[in-house]
Amino acid sequence: MDRPEVKRPERGRFALWKNYALLLYAAVALAVLLGVANLIISDHNVRWDLTPGKRFSLSEFDKRVLSHLKHNVKVMAFVRTEDPAYLELADLLFQAAAFTPRVTYQIIDVNKAPGLARQYGVSVYGEVVVESQGRRRDFDNARSDLLIPAILEVSHVTNKKIYFTVGHGERDLFNTDRNLGFSEFRNYLEQNNYQIENVSLFAGGVPSDCSVLVSLAPRKDFLPGELAAVAKYLAAGGKYVIFLDPYGSPSLAEFLKKYYLDFTERVVVDPAYRLTAGEILTMQMPIYSKTDPITRSMAGPAVFSMSRGVEITGKPGDKAPDGLVFFSGEAFLKSSHESWASGDTKAVTTGITEFQSGRDVKGPIPVGSEVDLAVNGDVHVPIEKMARIVGFGSSAFASNQFIAMLGNRDLAVSALNELANDEILIASRERLNKAETAAFYVTNAQSRGLFYLGSILEPSILFLIGIAVFVRRRFFA
Repeated sequence: MDRPEVKRPERGRFALWKNYALLLYAAVALAVLLGVANLIISDHNVRWDLTPGKRFSLSEFDKRVLSHLKHNVKVMAFVRTEDPAYLELADLLFQAAAFTPRVTYQIIDVNKAPGLARQYGVSVYGEVVVESQGRRRDFDNARSDLLIPAILEVSHVTNKKIYFTVGHGERDLFNTDRNLGFSEFRNYLEQNNYQIENVSLFAGGVPSDCSVLVSLAPRKDFLPGELAAVAKYLAAGGKYVIFLDPYGSPSLAEFLKKYYLDFTERVVVDPAYRLTAGEILTMQMPIYSKTDPITRSMAGPAVFSMSRGVEITGKPGDKAPDGLVFFSGEAFLKSSHESWASGDTKAVTTGITEFQSGRDVKGPIPVGSEVDLAVNGDVHVPIEKMARIVGFGSSAFASNQFIAMLGNRDLAVSALNELANDEILIASRERLNKAETAAFYVTNAQSRGLFYLGSILEPSILFLIGIAVFVRRRFFA
């Protein structure tokens, strides 16, 4: 049976042109949408960092440094563009420049621009030059974790003066000798844009532009007039850092007792935390505050040699000279529980001693302490405006021989940063140390533990496993 014929409406020419018009409209609308999206993306960089450590994102510290830039910073990265090692640095530079117009950068292929490399004194691949207001900071290997600290270093305008007392056998900041010199300590301070000056207290007292006064291992006594100058400086809210070795400058040690900081005469010894095969007067200081600004940025425990205790003897409200009032104190660095402060006078010369009850004091022994004193008894002012004294029972940890060990550099420099009210510089090292692994140092106790583990425990376990296998096969097979 034939189906009835169904008549379909004929599509007219008008309907055809209408479809073409709709297609053209959709194409134009899509093009406009993509164009607007590209404009938004070009002005507002949006990225999602899914890495566990957020390694491709600016940290809160990075943003804080970049947002406070008041002068332009120029970064020149001299690399080989075919070397993939610089890609992380290039990404961080892109993020920094996108975050603030104060940062501009160039990535320069050394092979293609040798003349520019010579102009900047660059002789190795991967060197990065950071400049701002005539200050320059270089670092090698195109390490991205060094970029923000370098930007902070050249842009942080402090020009604060740190005065070091002279005339009492203090250590020389310009001496480059490995054992006795402290030139590396001076270099680190100058990298923080501090001006280093010497001061003779006998000549004219403490200068009015002094941000921090430092006594670096004085060995001779201070004259009464010099101590009076220090007292006047503290009464006005001064900041004082003392590195005092055992038996050094008795008059200064006696003077500081008035401010409730007691440098004890006993020498700290520690057979457990001494360095492997070392003498017991050189040791790690494993107990330190994780919240105090002076110690929180440390890459590891400090290594001290020839140290004395630094006790805090005051309590809030105690009176100090010239109207000062004890506000607070903290022992931020201590020796281990296995250590003790020895009254043995031969400990310094021979390095051999044993704990004797009644003569010695059991650890932990504080070797780094701070006291804060309210000026004119006003305890309601910010702590930054109080008189502050930081005492270390040793100077060797800041010497050229020790300053690169574990947390020594951070400890020595952070003490001055804290008293100079430059905590942002402490945060810079804190961020940097999180990206680094501290040097590998083994204490005597750790070395003994490794010996027992490798020589006794492991062979014993393998021997017992062998016995168990033999018994199982021989009697239970």
